[in-house]
Amino acid sequence: KDMTFKDVRERESGGQIPRLLINTTLYNDGRRFVITTLPHEETQYDLLKDVSRSIGATTLSNESVELMKVKWASLQSVTPQALNLDLGPIRLGAAVAGSMSFPPIVGPITFKVEGEDKYWHAGDGGLSDNMGLESLTMVALHALQQKTVRRVLLIAFDSSFPFAVGTDRLDHFPEGFRLYNYDISRIPGIMEERALAYRTLYFRTMAAQGVLPDERRLKLFQLRHTDAVWKADMSDLPDSCKDEEVKLTNPPMIKKRLANVATRLWLKSACDRDLVTTAAAKLVEGKKDEILKFLKQPLP
Repeated sequence: KDMTFKDVRERESGGQIPRLLINTTLYNDGRRFVITTLPHEETQYDLLKDVSRSIGATTLSNESVELMKVKWASLQSVTPQALNLDLGPIRLGAAVAGSMSFPPIVGPITFKVEGEDKYWHAGDGGLSDNMGLESLTMVALHALQQKTVRRVLLIAFDSSFPFAVGTDRLDHFPEGFRLYNYDISRIPGIMEERALAYRTLYFRTMAAQGVLPDERRLKLFQLRHTDAVWKADMSDLPDSCKDEEVKLTNPPMIKKRLANVATRLWLKSACDRDLVTTAAAKLVEGKKDEILKFLKQPLP
């Protein structure tokens, strides 16, 4: 409705809701713009500080260090505070719209800071950080680096349209790309797949080298709706799916149905809605013991 970030800040301060970070991308410079009430400094992680204390850091040339500074700065989050933007009167709905705006369908959202002769254009957060994990990880790494927390648990619920489903469609799509005949999100999806591969290798390697915290201090659980385990006898199939025209008769069919559910704010099919909800509950229950084990283990 008409909730503003002033309302969000009050609810956060009162402990009614957790801190909220909404990802968008600035078209001006390509950087990730995180709309949040968090102080700007809490979103900034000093990678070079941890690199400098790691083994072998002294072998880096001055040229390498300067290049790392420039490139790392481009990956840091931009926040409203950094732009001198008064977040209070901005509607929450506008930030959500900006985070999902993808031309030519919607957006980007354009705004101007009073007193400055510059327009900012913010659009789809998926262009810079599709699941929001990178911006959240930076906040976590900053907190660990400052020793304000001892360990961090990250849980990512990924309900995005699976990249592999698009692959399967293209494998049997004879006409190539035509206007309006194919999902245009496939284009940034290709870039995201490559970025995700590099990001995973980077974080794993840096943790193995002792630069980043290991899994005893920083743990990520990634939950994807298509990974839910369904009973072979189909006794857990939602009632709304039992009268479907195409009968779901085995777990692989359910997984395929879930994989083809497009990411939308509203799902028309009651069966699709119930399948996604049930899958989410299954994933949480399936990871419960592993999550509790992480939280209860003694720190070194």
